[in-house]
Amino acid sequence: MTRRVWIERCLRQIYGGQPSDDASISDNLVNTWLSDAIALAAKANYKDNIAIEGIGYVNNSFYSRFTGIAITNDSDAIWKLTLPEIPAGIGTNEGISTLQLVDSDGKITLPFIPLSENQKTFFFNMRAIPNKILYYYEGGILYILSTLLLNGYTANVVMVSGGDSTNLDSILNVPPDYYPVMVEYIKQQLMFEKQVPVDTQTDGLDAQRTT
Repeated sequence: MTRRVWIERCLRQIYGGQPSDDASISDNLVNTWLSDAIALAAKANYKDNIAIEGIGYVNNSFYSRFTGIAITNDSDAIWKLTLPEIPAGIGTNEGISTLQLVDSDGKITLPFIPLSENQKTFFFNMRAIPNKILYYYEGGILYILSTLLLNGYTANVVMVSGGDSTNLDSILNVPPDYYPVMVEYIKQQLMFEKQVPVDTQTDGLDAQRTT
Protein backbone atom coordinates (compact mmCIF):
# COMPACT_ATOMS: atom_id res chain seq x y z
CA MET A 1 0.00 0.00 0.00
CA THR A 2 1.32 3.45 -0.87
CA ARG A 3 1.50 6.28 1.64
CA ARG A 4 -1.10 8.23 -0.32
CA VAL A 5 -3.65 5.41 -0.17
CA TRP A 6 -3.03 4.86 3.54
CA ILE A 7 -3.41 8.58 4.24
CA GLU A 8 -6.66 8.73 2.25
CA ARG A 9 -8.08 5.85 4.29
CA CYS A 10 -7.18 7.67 7.48
CA LEU A 11 -8.72 10.96 6.32
CA ARG A 12 -11.98 9.26 5.30
CA GLN A 13 -12.28 7.87 8.82
CA ILE A 14 -11.70 11.27 10.38
CA TYR A 15 -14.13 13.13 8.09
CA GLY A 16 -16.65 10.30 7.71
CA GLY A 17 -16.21 10.29 3.94
CA GLN A 18 -14.27 12.07 1.21
CA PRO A 19 -12.70 15.25 2.69
CA SER A 20 -13.66 18.51 0.99
CA ASP A 21 -11.10 20.54 -0.93
CA ASP A 22 -10.85 23.06 1.91
CA ALA A 23 -10.34 20.44 4.63
CA SER A 24 -7.94 21.67 7.31
CA ILE A 25 -6.24 18.26 7.64
CA SER A 26 -4.22 17.67 4.47
CA ASP A 27 -2.31 14.69 3.10
CA ASN A 28 1.00 16.34 3.99
CA LEU A 29 -0.12 16.95 7.58
CA VAL A 30 -1.03 13.28 8.05
CA ASN A 31 2.29 12.32 6.45
CA THR A 32 4.18 14.30 9.10
CA TRP A 33 2.55 12.15 11.81
CA LEU A 34 3.42 8.91 10.03
CA SER A 35 7.01 8.70 11.30
CA ASP A 36 5.73 8.87 14.89
CA ALA A 37 3.11 6.21 14.18
CA ILE A 38 5.59 3.89 12.45
CA ALA A 39 8.00 4.10 15.39
CA LEU A 40 5.11 3.29 17.73
CA ALA A 41 4.16 0.28 15.60
CA ALA A 42 7.78 -0.95 15.54
CA LYS A 43 7.96 -0.71 19.33
CA ALA A 44 4.65 -2.59 19.61
CA ASN A 45 6.12 -5.32 17.38
CA TYR A 46 9.24 -5.45 19.58
CA LYS A 47 7.08 -5.96 22.69
CA ASP A 48 4.87 -8.53 20.93
CA ASN A 49 7.93 -10.59 19.98
CA ILE A 50 9.15 -10.56 23.59
CA ALA A 51 5.72 -11.69 24.79
CA ILE A 52 5.38 -14.44 22.16
CA GLU A 53 8.94 -15.71 21.74
CA GLY A 54 10.81 -14.29 24.74
CA ILE A 55 13.25 -12.48 22.43
CA GLY A 56 13.21 -8.77 21.66
CA TYR A 57 13.56 -7.93 17.97
CA VAL A 58 11.77 -6.05 15.20
CA ASN A 59 10.31 -7.99 12.27
CA ASN A 60 12.17 -7.60 8.98
CA SER A 61 9.09 -6.01 7.40
CA PHE A 62 9.82 -2.76 9.27
CA TYR A 63 13.27 -2.28 7.75
CA SER A 64 14.10 -0.17 4.70
CA ARG A 65 17.33 0.12 2.71
CA PHE A 66 18.75 3.55 1.88
CA THR A 67 21.59 3.71 -0.65
CA GLY A 68 24.10 6.22 -1.99
CA ILE A 69 24.55 8.15 1.28
CA ALA A 70 27.57 10.47 1.14
CA ILE A 71 30.44 10.04 3.65
CA THR A 72 32.57 12.92 4.96
CA ASN A 73 35.54 13.14 7.29
CA ASP A 74 34.71 14.22 10.84
CA SER A 75 38.10 14.04 12.55
CA ASP A 76 41.16 11.81 12.76
CA ALA A 77 40.06 8.24 11.92
CA ILE A 78 36.37 9.12 12.28
CA TRP A 79 34.01 9.45 9.32
CA LYS A 80 30.37 10.44 9.40
CA LEU A 81 27.22 10.30 7.34
CA THR A 82 23.76 11.79 7.78
CA LEU A 83 20.97 9.25 8.11
CA PRO A 84 17.68 9.84 6.26
CA GLU A 85 15.92 10.02 9.64
CA ILE A 86 16.66 9.37 13.30
CA PRO A 87 16.41 5.59 13.89
CA ALA A 88 13.64 4.26 16.10
CA GLY A 89 14.58 3.78 19.76
CA ILE A 90 14.38 -0.01 19.65
CA GLY A 91 16.67 -2.04 21.90
CA THR A 92 20.25 -0.88 22.48
CA ASN A 93 21.05 0.05 18.89
CA GLU A 94 18.66 -2.07 16.84
CA GLY A 95 17.21 0.90 14.98
CA ILE A 96 19.93 0.25 12.40
CA SER A 97 20.33 -3.29 11.11
CA THR A 98 23.15 -3.09 8.57
CA LEU A 99 25.81 -0.63 7.40
CA GLN A 100 27.87 -1.36 4.30
CA LEU A 101 30.00 0.77 1.98
CA VAL A 102 30.05 0.74 -1.82
CA ASP A 103 33.07 1.79 -3.90
CA SER A 104 33.10 3.43 -7.31
CA ASP A 105 33.07 0.02 -9.04
CA GLY A 106 29.94 -1.05 -7.17
CA LYS A 107 31.72 -3.50 -4.88
CA ILE A 108 30.08 -3.81 -1.45
CA THR A 109 31.95 -4.32 1.81
CA LEU A 110 30.99 -6.75 4.54
CA PRO A 111 28.63 -5.30 7.18
CA PHE A 112 30.26 -3.16 9.85
CA ILE A 113 29.98 -3.85 13.58
CA PRO A 114 27.79 -1.50 15.68
CA LEU A 115 28.78 -0.13 19.09
CA SER A 116 26.37 0.77 21.87
CA GLU A 117 26.79 3.86 24.03
CA ASN A 118 28.19 1.72 26.86
CA GLN A 119 30.70 0.02 24.55
CA LYS A 120 31.94 3.43 23.38
CA THR A 121 33.31 4.06 26.89
CA PHE A 122 35.89 1.27 26.75
CA PHE A 123 36.46 0.08 23.17
CA PHE A 124 39.26 2.63 22.57
CA ASN A 125 41.38 0.69 25.08
CA MET A 126 40.82 -2.60 23.28
CA ARG A 127 42.76 -4.18 20.46
CA ALA A 128 41.35 -3.57 17.02
CA ILE A 129 39.23 -6.39 15.59
CA PRO A 130 41.10 -7.74 12.52
CA ASN A 131 39.44 -6.87 9.20
CA LYS A 132 36.44 -5.31 10.95
CA ILE A 133 35.23 -1.70 11.08
CA LEU A 134 33.15 -0.32 13.95
CA TYR A 135 30.48 2.34 13.93
CA TYR A 136 27.98 4.03 16.24
CA TYR A 137 25.25 6.59 15.80
CA GLU A 138 24.10 9.62 17.76
CA GLY A 139 20.74 11.03 16.75
CA GLY A 140 20.67 11.29 12.96
CA ILE A 141 24.47 11.10 12.50
CA LEU A 142 26.33 7.82 12.04
CA TYR A 143 30.07 7.69 12.81
CA ILE A 144 32.47 5.17 11.27
CA LEU A 145 35.77 4.42 13.03
CA SER A 146 38.41 3.71 10.43
CA THR A 147 41.95 4.77 9.52
CA LEU A 148 41.17 4.01 5.86
CA LEU A 149 40.22 6.77 3.43
CA LEU A 150 36.47 6.44 2.95
CA ASN A 151 35.70 9.57 0.94
CA GLY A 152 35.57 7.48 -2.26
CA TYR A 153 32.72 5.37 -0.91
CA THR A 154 29.00 5.77 -0.40
CA ALA A 155 26.98 4.03 2.30
CA ASN A 156 24.07 1.62 2.25
CA VAL A 157 22.06 1.61 5.49
CA VAL A 158 19.23 -0.74 6.49
CA MET A 159 17.16 0.73 9.33
CA VAL A 160 13.71 0.73 10.88
CA SER A 161 11.77 3.10 8.65
CA GLY A 162 8.44 3.40 6.88
CA GLY A 163 10.25 4.16 3.62
CA ASP A 164 10.59 7.41 1.70
CA SER A 165 8.59 10.02 3.62
CA THR A 166 9.16 12.61 0.87
CA ASN A 167 7.25 10.59 -1.73
CA LEU A 168 3.57 9.94 -1.05
CA ASP A 169 3.48 7.41 -3.89
CA SER A 170 6.16 5.24 -2.26
CA ILE A 171 5.28 1.97 -0.55
CA LEU A 172 4.51 2.24 3.16
CA ASN A 173 6.98 -0.22 4.64
CA VAL A 174 4.91 -1.53 7.57
CA PRO A 175 3.21 -4.94 8.00
CA PRO A 176 -0.58 -4.60 7.52
CA ASP A 177 -1.31 -6.17 10.92
CA TYR A 178 0.19 -3.07 12.56
CA TYR A 179 -1.87 -0.55 10.58
CA PRO A 180 -4.51 -0.40 13.37
CA VAL A 181 -1.84 0.73 15.88
CA MET A 182 -0.83 3.56 13.55
CA VAL A 183 -4.41 4.53 12.69
CA GLU A 184 -5.47 4.83 16.32
CA TYR A 185 -2.46 6.99 17.18
CA ILE A 186 -2.92 9.35 14.23
CA LYS A 187 -6.68 9.58 14.73
CA GLN A 188 -6.12 10.68 18.31
CA GLN A 189 -3.72 13.44 17.24
CA LEU A 190 -5.79 14.71 14.33
CA MET A 191 -9.18 14.48 16.02
CA PHE A 192 -7.76 16.53 18.88
CA GLU A 193 -6.59 19.16 16.37
CA LYS A 194 -9.93 19.08 14.57
CA GLN A 195 -11.82 19.77 17.80
CA VAL A 196 -9.72 22.78 18.84
CA PRO A 197 -11.73 26.00 18.28
CA VAL A 198 -10.48 28.27 15.51
CA ASP A 199 -9.46 31.75 16.63
CA THR A 200 -10.96 34.15 14.07
CA GLN A 201 -10.49 37.32 16.13
CA THR A 202 -7.20 39.23 16.13
CA ASP A 203 -7.70 40.49 19.68
CA GLY A 204 -4.61 38.93 21.25
CA LEU A 205 -6.69 36.29 23.04
CA ASP A 206 -6.96 32.57 22.28
CA ALA A 207 -10.31 31.19 21.14
CA GLN A 208 -12.25 29.51 23.93
CA ARG A 209 -14.77 26.72 23.52
CA THR A 210 -17.98 27.49 25.44
CA THR A 211 -21.04 25.36 26.13
